[in-house]
Amino acid sequence: MFFTKATVSSAFVAAVNAHMIMKTPSPFDPAQLNNSPLDASGSDFPCKFSGAYTATGGTTNTFALGSDQELSFIGSAVHGGGSCQVVLTYDNPPTKDSKWKVIHSIEGGCPAKGQAGNLPEDPNGTGAGTYKYTIPSDIPAGKGVIGWTWFNRIGNREMYMNCGPLELTGTGGDQANFDKLPDMVVLNIGSHPQTPEGVDYAFADPGSSVENNIGQFGSATCGNDGCKSGGAAAGGSSGGGSSSAAATPTKSSSAAASSTAAAGGGGGVFLTTGGSGGSVPTPTSAPAASSTAAVSSSAAPAATPAPSSGAGGSPSTGSGSALSGACSSEGMWNCVSGSSYQQCASGLWSVVQPLAAGTKCTPGQSANLEMLAAGRKVRAFRS
Repeated sequence: MFFTKATVSSAFVAAVNAHMIMKTPSPFDPAQLNNSPLDASGSDFPCKFSGAYTATGGTTNTFALGSDQELSFIGSAVHGGGSCQVVLTYDNPPTKDSKWKVIHSIEGGCPAKGQAGNLPEDPNGTGAGTYKYTIPSDIPAGKGVIGWTWFNRIGNREMYMNCGPLELTGTGGDQANFDKLPDMVVLNIGSHPQTPEGVDYAFADPGSSVENNIGQFGSATCGNDGCKSGGAAAGGSSGGGSSSAAATPTKSSSAAASSTAAAGGGGGVFLTTGGSGGSVPTPTSAPAASSTAAVSSSAAPAATPAPSSGAGGSPSTGSGSALSGACSSEGMWNCVSGSSYQQCASGLWSVVQPLAAGTKCTPGQSANLEMLAAGRKVRAFRS
């Protein structure tokens, strides 16, 4: 049987139905908000407004100018993290033409830090990260809308956006200060450029409030005109400055062409399913029920593996011991003791992550992660 894309059987993979929803700030009508990304066409931009879901309901987020607030989430499909922005508009309800401005950027590690894949599957889980941000003290008070955007690191090329009702209290703000804030970045929907898969994203203009978590997965610098390879090294939270870096443009992957199956941190291998955002590729002919899965190993930026010694390893299998420090075979997988794995990414071995319950891998290093499920070998998908 021939497949045009990686396919995964239900016997092997827990389907991802635990995408992320913004918990705080409180979103519009939480009972009606589903956890899928924005539609790839952009039809429900902004805020997933479409059909019955509108800018109504929910608890108004009443924030004082200059106050510290928290961004938190519900769900577990963190897709290896990625990068997020907290944004504001004074339009209520906002439209496709509204002016959204960035008040805080989280570069890498959002909505979870240090994750190679997903958290253990739980649609109501609260184990993702929490992030602090500050409402600017010098913008106008009044009613508006606050939003969260997210560009996931692995999986289909998607943009997530949830929004909630906002009332800013205080005095002394100036519209000119709001206008000077960076524009919200929009990628992966409609005709907008797409993000490359497998790396974290620095923003070309993140604003003066930045949390920089870029590290082990490498980076690309992204703006509304697309992404370039490379970005700022991790430096924690910042009160100012830009995290942009001049670099060579990198070819973005397509939502249609990129359906990576990536190993999750305790949640197993996953593909994005459900909702209206990002379709799951289908086989050229309908397969019968099977425990065979074709798994892509492109969770890290593609590179030609080069044999090396020491921590870098070689394409041949080894003892399957955990490795640390520098590596040179970019993208190489290392199966540890048959029950967990790590990968050479951005010149360093990642942290060891457990496989999903009931699955095993072949110990040692290889260019493709081969696994066993329900007693049968899972062949690695080769693009």
